[in-house]
Amino acid sequence: MARRKYIGRPYKDYVKTYESKIVRTDNGYAAHLKVIEANRPFMVGAKGAEICISDDGYSSLEYLPDNKNWSMFSAYDAEGKIIEWYFDITRKNEVDEDGNPYLDDLYLDIVLTPDGKILILDEDELQSAHEEGLVSEEEFKMAYRVKDELIENKIVDVAYMKQFCAELFDLF
Repeated sequence: MARRKYIGRPYKDYVKTYESKIVRTDNGYAAHLKVIEANRPFMVGAKGAEICISDDGYSSLEYLPDNKNWSMFSAYDAEGKIIEWYFDITRKNEVDEDGNPYLDDLYLDIVLTPDGKILILDEDELQSAHEEGLVSEEEFKMAYRVKDELIENKIVDVAYMKQFCAELFDLF
């Protein structure tokens, strides 16, 4: 089973108080979340090279496009400086019966750093899920196809993402 994630919601273990707003765009949903007070910093990355993606005053911008198999999460520090763009490859992007947009995560992820470095994450998780029958052969191939399309079509590109996120921020 894929992991379900709702946009505009914080990691509860890390965030004590926050403000969040979700808006409908022309072709999906966008969410802006501002951490007022964190329980503790949310660190990611390899030991010794961790980066903080959520703490007091940090914010995030999420985008969940219609009829696509990906979503975007961007993290910003307390001064509004981009930390990273994170792309989940998804089984589906939907809205639940209560109107809450969500994605079903297919494990494979792409990270774009502000200096343009592209990292592919969690291939091992996708492979394990496939071997366990949680991800079909078709979904497995689709995950890699979507990853390649995002990179080849320059979606995972610093200049494009800066412009795209600026347009999304204008919605809030």
